[in-house]
Amino acid sequence: MRRTNLILVLCLTLYMCAIAAAAQNETPISSVSTSVASGDQKSALVQKLATYRDDYRAAQWRYSWAYHFCVYFAAILSALAAWLSKVHVKRLGMDDPARRDNWTASMAAGAALLIAISTAGGLADRWQDNKKQRYAIESVLNQFEAEQNPTSEELEAYGKRLALIIDPNTELVLPPR
Repeated sequence: MRRTNLILVLCLTLYMCAIAAAAQNETPISSVSTSVASGDQKSALVQKLATYRDDYRAAQWRYSWAYHFCVYFAAILSALAAWLSKVHVKRLGMDDPARRDNWTASMAAGAALLIAISTAGGLADRWQDNKKQRYAIESVLNQFEAEQNPTSEELEAYGKRLALIIDPNTELVLPPR
């Protein structure tokens, strides 16, 4: 056999194998499973949604607390620094200019450090992001609990929505068709 004929036969054979494999993997529309999901599947999804909701709620509270603490304590420290720079309180030992300068400088530095931590840590953004994600998961959970006899495909769709809420950059992998 000539080389070109051999290549042609090989290509045709590969083409026929690919067609046969594709025909074997195709699922007819009528055979797609629309079975009602089991109670274990439903409770597992509810548990997963509730766990993530609680985690986001706790994270939202922690970031909110840290953000507000930094902002308000920085405001208090800077106001105290300004006040102490002008007030000469003998009871606090602030009649000595060197001591007063040390305290005011320390308070101003503390205020600047708290604002830097809040800004660099993105505490406000993380607080708001966790709040949005918690609300999104609560919405999915409420929709799922209102669902009457969900199918396995609907459970999978809820799982995909959860994955997109947790990481919006998630690339969903679609089954081959």
